Amino acid sequence: MKTSRLKTSSMAVLPWRQFMVLGGVLVAMMAGATLMLAPKGGWLIATRAVLALSLFSALSGVILLLLHHRQASKGLDVALSDRRGYALAGLIASLLLAFVSSFAPIPFPATWMNNVLPLLGVVLALWLGSRLLQGAAPLDYQRAQRAYAERDFDTALALLRGLEGSHPDFYGTYHLQATIYRQRKDYEAARRAANRLIALQPELYHGYADLGLTLLEEARPAEAREPLRRAVELAPELPEGQFNLGMAYVEAEDYEKAIAPLRRALRLGLRDEITGVMARYHLFRALEALGRHAEAEVELRRLRRCSGVLKRWRRELSEDLRPAKERRQEQALLSAIERAAKKPRLKEDRS
Repeated sequence: MKTSRLKTSSMAVLPWRQFMVLGGVLVAMMAGATLMLAPKGGWLIATRAVLALSLFSALSGVILLLLHHRQASKGLDVALSDRRGYALAGLIASLLLAFVSSFAPIPFPATWMNNVLPLLGVVLALWLGSRLLQGAAPLDYQRAQRAYAERDFDTALALLRGLEGSHPDFYGTYHLQATIYRQRKDYEAARRAANRLIALQPELYHGYADLGLTLLEEARPAEAREPLRRAVELAPELPEGQFNLGMAYVEAEDYEKAIAPLRRALRLGLRDEITGVMARYHLFRALEALGRHAEAEVELRRLRRCSGVLKRWRRELSEDLRPAKERRQEQALLSAIERAAKKPRLKEDRS
């Protein structure tokens, strides 16, 4: 049975981490300039509080950027280049300088230097933050994502074609193209976009996942296994990648190899409960096909506990606006899972 609901990882495009840094730096710069006017009493306390909060926001954004950088090591996002890595380190140092010097004034001969030093740190952080912001997604890509979310595929593809000329090295263009073409059943174009992404970013998860998912949609599971295996190597902690690889083995009827990635996907925690039910069902099928009935019975018991998810899935399908032909495959899979959940205990496990 050809499966549906295969999963691809989403890519965040709104550079909110950078905005936290730049917004915090801008407010801190204004607060620093206000301190140079030597406010008194309550105004001094309020100005210093604003300065502290804005620097806290900027430092929090830097920490989130570092976490983003860590995620890149798992193959989900493009890692920061060495130059941007230096810019990030300089940004952290500048913010720390501004923060420390605003609350622990250094005994300069001239007292006005205590206000200038935090301001210099903020200005330097602002400049370095603007360098980091240059790596954010282009505005047209964000528009293309909105058009895609609204299922306006023609507009999305037109915007993406423009980005190929204006930002040929932006990898998100080809990832979204592959996704749209695959949904449109234009598999040749989807494979072409995935291969361009692989050529541009060979250490990134998305290109291999897009290629493998497209081959699965074309009912070519034997060919899909290798790119999906490579995707899992690059992002081993991504449950959706493990699920996709397991489904490729299931569709190729290589049940022995399907078990490990399906189990790992469930252990890591699939974000979509319906996809989790699918993974559990295909794990049950694989174990049953291999004659491992005791293990299959365990998965079947767990599947029976998912009746609420199955009801919600049935309700979602009844409200789905897709053409009936597109929903038929998913409805057949749901019916098969419902029948399996109603099966009696396997004979080998009865006492």
